[in-house]
Order: sequence, then structure tokens, then C-alpha cells
Amino acid sequence: MATKIYYLSSEVTPFSEATDLAKISNKVPAYFQEKKQDFRIFTPRYGFVSERRYVIREVIRLKEIEVEYKGEQTFGAAKSAFVPSTKVQVYFMEYQPYFGGKNKTLYKVAENRYNQRNAEKYFYFSKIAIENLTYLYWQPEYVMCNDWTTAMVPVLLKTVYAEEEFFADMKSVLNLVNIEEMGLAGKKQYEMAGLSPEDYAGYENDLLGLAIKHADEIISISINGKDNKQKIENHENIQKALKASGKQVKYFTISDESDEDWLQLNLDLETFFGVEY
Repeated sequence: MATKIYYLSSEVTPFSEATDLAKISNKVPAYFQEKKQDFRIFTPRYGFVSERRYVIREVIRLKEIEVEYKGEQTFGAAKSAFVPSTKVQVYFMEYQPYFGGKNKTLYKVAENRYNQRNAEKYFYFSKIAIENLTYLYWQPEYVMCNDWTTAMVPVLLKTVYAEEEFFADMKSVLNLVNIEEMGLAGKKQYEMAGLSPEDYAGYENDLLGLAIKHADEIISISINGKDNKQKIENHENIQKALKASGKQVKYFTISDESDEDWLQLNLDLETFFGVEY
């Protein structure tokens, strides 16, 4: 039986590329889909992603995805396509107020200056990613959350959605790729997403720590010799959260971009996800 993996990423080659995460978000899903696993990507459709070029199609039941945000009911949407030259299905989340712009740097508004609304934007993305599953009538075994942009998902699954049976058996996996690049998140942004003060107590300004507390598994994939282990071991908040939760990071590192390295990475991830043939 195919393993069902829901892969959430703020960037995916060739649609959007700002960090190494984009390449990982292409190579890993492609391998798993070739192996007949049920691997689906959910990513924002930024304003520069062409519907015509990538043959992005409307999905009737995903035309209006209702999401409660900032205490109000909002409606986003999702459309479907495939990663070019693969059979990997991609759901593009559409919400013009946050993702309609054409800034290809994704997270920055100017050189070395991050968008102050990053957390607000990607918390919304995280909520609609979860709600999307109920519209698809699809229950994956794993929800793979990549970097701080989707770090809110493990938190939401264990708080806001904790009592909903539909999500009960899903395991969240937090993948730490870009340790330094963070969205500024605090009380205001947490409450936009529907968290109450007791949900984030002790982690008021520590999104990754809060995500580590709630994620079922923590991993770190790094490529091109950018081993994240030392960075993570030297990161005070991450180490504090790991110690408090009793969790450990599982590291996956490839030294270059050879086909052999990518194959080994994916074989290791197969073991991690418990894929059986």
C-alpha cells in the first residue's frame, strides 16, 4: 500500500526558488512519486507563477476553501498542476492579499530586509493547507512541514485541530533547512492563527521552539555540504525546545548534487517514513 505524504513548502523548483528548500522540494517528491507513493505538494501560487506555462487547472471543490483567520471567515482556493517532467501533483494555494505579488525573493522586500508580514502570510498558508485536506477528503499518514514558513502546522494540529478526528492519525514532520531565515512571530501573529495564550505559553517569541514542542518528528535535510547539525546544536532556542520535549533531530545530508547522493538521501527518507513495497 502506498504511503501518503502531504508535503508543505513555501518554494518548489521550478515554480519558486529562494533557498535550497526549493530544490529539495523538487527532488524528494519526484523520487517518491516514481516509487508509486502518494506524495502531494502544497505550495503558494505567487503572482509570478504562470498558470499557462505550468498548466495550472481549477479544481471545483477547492474553489472556495473556508478559513478562519484573524477572527474572521476568509476564503482561499487551490488549483492543481504537476511538477514538470514528473507525475508529482502540486496544489497551488491562491490568496491574493498575501501571495499575489511578483516579488521573486519571496521573503524579503529589499536586500537583507525581511517582509514584516511574513509570519502573518505563512500562518495563513499553514491554516489553509490543513483545511485543504478536508476538501480533498484525503488523510495522509505524514504531513511534512518545511522550515519556519510551515512550522505553524504541527502547532495547529495539536491545538486548534486537536479535537477533530479527521486529523487524529496524521504525524507531523518538521524539516529544518534554513535555520537563520526566520519570520518574526509573536502574540499578535499566533492569535491571528487562532491560538490562545496557553497554546504558546513559554514560546511567545520562539516559533521554532513551539513547533518542535508539537511536531511528532524533527529532521534536517541539507545539501551542498551545508551540514545543519552544528548550526542546530548551537541554536539556543532549538536546543532548549529539544531538551524540553525529549526529541532528537534526525539529520540527512548530501555533500554534492550527484544522482548517487540524491538517491541515497531518498533511500534514507524511505526508511524514515517506513515505506514498504
